[in-house]
Amino acid sequence: MLNRFINTVQNLDMVLCHRPFLQAISVAMQQSVPILAIDIYCRLFFKLVISPDALFATIFNQHLITSDIISNRLMFIIQNLDIAVTMIFVIGLTYHYLTQKGIKNTTLPIVTNFIATYMLLFAKNQSLTNTAIHYLLLTFFTLFSCYTYYWYYHRFKITASPFSLKYLLWSIIIISTSLLLHVGLHLSSITTIISSLLSKSFFTTFSGLLLISILSPLLFIIGFSLPSELSSNQMSLNAVISNLDKLLTHGLTNLPFPENLYSIYGAFTLFGGVGNTLTLNVLLLFAVSKKYKRLGLLSWLPSLFDNNYLLYAGLPMFLRPLILVPMLLVNITSMLISYVAIAGHIVQPAVFITPNNLPNILLPTLASATPIRSTILAVLIFSVSLLIYRPFLDRLMPEVTHEK
Repeated sequence: MLNRFINTVQNLDMVLCHRPFLQAISVAMQQSVPILAIDIYCRLFFKLVISPDALFATIFNQHLITSDIISNRLMFIIQNLDIAVTMIFVIGLTYHYLTQKGIKNTTLPIVTNFIATYMLLFAKNQSLTNTAIHYLLLTFFTLFSCYTYYWYYHRFKITASPFSLKYLLWSIIIISTSLLLHVGLHLSSITTIISSLLSKSFFTTFSGLLLISILSPLLFIIGFSLPSELSSNQMSLNAVISNLDKLLTHGLTNLPFPENLYSIYGAFTLFGGVGNTLTLNVLLLFAVSKKYKRLGLLSWLPSLFDNNYLLYAGLPMFLRPLILVPMLLVNITSMLISYVAIAGHIVQPAVFITPNNLPNILLPTLASATPIRSTILAVLIFSVSLLIYRPFLDRLMPEVTHEK
């Protein structure tokens, strides 16, 4: 039965992956991995060592690097690396999609999409307003641009220079469209809307937590920008604050919201990032294929600190059923196990405040009043996650004989 289910998922994965536009997306994302790795490691260094709430500063009670000049220069480098990752992806997607369609000269669409992307994502005199990993909007817009260029090219049978007036008219229309989208994009933010919804008491119930366990991998895989409450920090939520107030006044007895996003979703489903992908990274370290083993080694340290974007781009995860299905199963299973353990008073929920940027895998041990039992529960969930990911990953990575 399980084998049949995995076969079905694999067949769906193969059907999707052979679509030209998804192949172009996959190649473009993988081409961005080297510069993305530099970007992520610079961010990790900033987060651990230089930022005001750096983890090492909290542990050692002093900043190892205090120079504002170093901090500002590193932030400048990170911002430009974000730009580089974004543009490499857009350029790669434009080139690979149009060459698949038989268009040899892709200079104008590449230049057009480069300018349009800059107009779409950057505000005047401001740095990047969307992180380099939010591929969804960029992907849709770039594919729309490429498709209209392909239609325009074949519809009018234009044989003139690629920079003739007729082609430049198409370029002006695309860039103007990006300007209009830019206005709408910065009028509202989906992350702000989601953040306000997550403060509702519904998300302290079983139904609310189950809904989050289902939605967060879906939003992540398709490229939405997740609010911090679903990716790293739940301490600002009303339920968590209420638990802290109760803890400080009356101890751990009768907490108002023992089951909440912090104690269940944050503490047991974010090991390495959304979907407990640290377990996925562990499996990659033992892959037969050298390509995937290198990816596992490259993404190991960021995954340990809950950044799984190298896996997102390197596998890639974008609309891959062989990744999405086990990620959903892991999220739901982790939520069910931890909910039963907390609701059944087997372990105390995570309540205590931990240092910022601490790896999430340590949260059950350090934030619960029952650290040993919570650690055992975390090990159990980690092991179950390994068992869920492994058969799907085996199908994603068939043995490569010449790489053994």
